[in-house]
Amino acid sequence: MFEAANLRQGDTVFNDPIHGHISLPKKCVDIINTPEFLRLRLIKQLGATYEVFPGAAHNRFEHCIGVAHLAGIFATFLQRQIDDELKCKSEGGSCDATAFTKEMRITREDIICLQVAGLCHDLGHGPMSHVFETRFAKKFIKTWDHAEVSCQLFDQLLENNERIQFSSTDRAFIKRLIHKSKTDELTPEKKKAIHEIVSNDNNGIDVDKFDYFARDCYQLGFKNNFDHNRLIKFSRVIKVGDEWHICYRDKQVEDIYHMFLSRVILHRRACQHKTVGMLERMYMEALVKANDSYRLQLRKGGPVKISDTLGNMEAYVKLTDNVFNDIRNYPGADKNKDLKAAQDILDRIDTRRLYKLVGEAIPKSEKDGAQPKFKLTDDSEKDETTIIKGVAEYSKDPEQLKEEDLFVDITDFNYGTFEGKKGQNPVDSVYFYNKPIKNGPYQAFHIEREDVSSLLPNVFAEKHIRLYVKNSAKLDKARDSFISWCEDKDLNGKWRHLKEVNYATAADTTA
Repeated sequence: MFEAANLRQGDTVFNDPIHGHISLPKKCVDIINTPEFLRLRLIKQLGATYEVFPGAAHNRFEHCIGVAHLAGIFATFLQRQIDDELKCKSEGGSCDATAFTKEMRITREDIICLQVAGLCHDLGHGPMSHVFETRFAKKFIKTWDHAEVSCQLFDQLLENNERIQFSSTDRAFIKRLIHKSKTDELTPEKKKAIHEIVSNDNNGIDVDKFDYFARDCYQLGFKNNFDHNRLIKFSRVIKVGDEWHICYRDKQVEDIYHMFLSRVILHRRACQHKTVGMLERMYMEALVKANDSYRLQLRKGGPVKISDTLGNMEAYVKLTDNVFNDIRNYPGADKNKDLKAAQDILDRIDTRRLYKLVGEAIPKSEKDGAQPKFKLTDDSEKDETTIIKGVAEYSKDPEQLKEEDLFVDITDFNYGTFEGKKGQNPVDSVYFYNKPIKNGPYQAFHIEREDVSSLLPNVFAEKHIRLYVKNSAKLDKARDSFISWCEDKDLNGKWRHLKEVNYATAADTTA
């Protein structure tokens, strides 16, 4: 919430539909007014979701401003908490017995660095946001990572704008806040708890989620019942072994479970909606087909291929969602097979002649009590090829249904993926605290799922197999083959209802 008393000289006030009137310091505003940041106005926050949910027209630009704001709110709250207890201790008052020392003080400079990291954490996103990374960039650079590119663009931003100055210490600190792989040996160990504010690799509770829960739900027309402001109010920095972590009051445990459940629901209902996934694949298919022939026009350095921008940050700044309109209108496509194919795909999107969903299946897990007949691996591309080949083999007329008529989207639904904890309960990695007895020290602890409620889930990730056909005239043939393949592999999922519909239709015809 905006407080006039916190407004400092040089701050700029923004009116945000989610957080109301917010203020950002001059360094943040200077960063906003650069080409590297302004390009985020041309990248949709939810990619192709906009074409299914008309309200999802918001961009990475406003999300990043919201994250910067919340980073400042969270850090300021912890700053006051530490300062108040240090003051109480120095005055000999009866305060909470913690291990806070003067080295743990969060300074104004620390808060600005956190806000800058919040602003810049998504600089590296390409057209259509996340799907560009998985379906285009990694085809050319296997290790490509949007967080790493965000750090590269942050460096470029500073090199191109001498008015924006950071010390080498602050610069390293900001990059570590953006990307977990960056080293930050200069920040004192006692202050490293604030690494968890912008992008939390330990358990996923961070202001990035706080903003996109609120903003995405608002734009989509969904109800958001998670209150991030309340969670911040019940946060505390506590020493756990030799490390410091942000911990939360034990009575917030159900709210935290609800937060992660909200993430799953948001993805299932919107971000990974069956039509959204299909549209994003069509967009990326068009981008891949156009890559060798289309050239991005630059004022300096001449025209470049889309894939060549991945290692050229000066060119990458020009790559936004506008690339699809450029491909639509690119001259000479009639004489170029690949460009014509790309334009045909985009024409199908524009005229709503979309690929058709054949069906959806869910592989059984070992937790179901049986040895699954079909398992997905960590190599999605290999799995997709295997599935397409398998379904095509069940075709009664191989000439009418070929592998190139199909494509598969393996959709991963989860409560959050963290380093080394994929598919696990994220709340197991959250530290909690309760009220100390007689001003004793705060103790951090984990809360077991069974100690919260027996109604909570015991599975926190699953993958869905979605099969699509490119030619609607082949939908029935693809459906029959998919049903046969699913039966053979003993899969769960909605494909069973397709079988019932087919039988019902056959019975009606016979009658």
